[in-house]
Amino acid sequence: MAAEHSDGRSDRGVRTHERIVIALFELIKEGNLQPRGEEIAEKAGVAVRTIFRHFDDMDGLFDTAMAFMSGQLEAVPVLPRIEGTLEERALAYSKDQGAIFEENRNYLLFYISRAKTETEANAIRAAHTQSQRLRLWSALPEVAAADPVSRHSVEALYSFQMWDQMRFQQGLSVDMCHQIIAASTVTLLTKEPATAGAM
Repeated sequence: MAAEHSDGRSDRGVRTHERIVIALFELIKEGNLQPRGEEIAEKAGVAVRTIFRHFDDMDGLFDTAMAFMSGQLEAVPVLPRIEGTLEERALAYSKDQGAIFEENRNYLLFYISRAKTETEANAIRAAHTQSQRLRLWSALPEVAAADPVSRHSVEALYSFQMWDQMRFQQGLSVDMCHQIIAASTVTLLTKEPATAGAM
């Protein structure tokens, strides 16, 4: 009986731990990128002191969230079936990528904001960029075969930084962003390559 009682307490502890982490993710998704312990506790339906029975401090809780997000960011999302002309594929991929950025924007901003140095922030962005690059090349193999200037330019067009700038700094609509990205992609990938004499 003692073992069963102990297992019951352990199970409840695991569930409470998960509720706290889920509450943190929910607050981040809602746009609260620096939630306080009181806010997390209220969302999780626990007392503030309960948080600190499961985590040494707030940094410990945030580090747990960071570790989970790191795995998610490094994983390459499944690429939907994209077919058609270059124009059609560029637009379809922009829509797919844009949907991911819209859904996960606050998580990405939280993840980057937790970097302690500029070097660490740049490393986070680089890791995310690499996973997205492989996905882009699968949808648009023309990018991988393009000259370096065109390739890097197109990769930048489909980056989170570019999407965030157009959507939230320039205030463009989702549809306008898709049109800009797709049209710019086609222009870059179909232009005449620069000659050595022109460089």
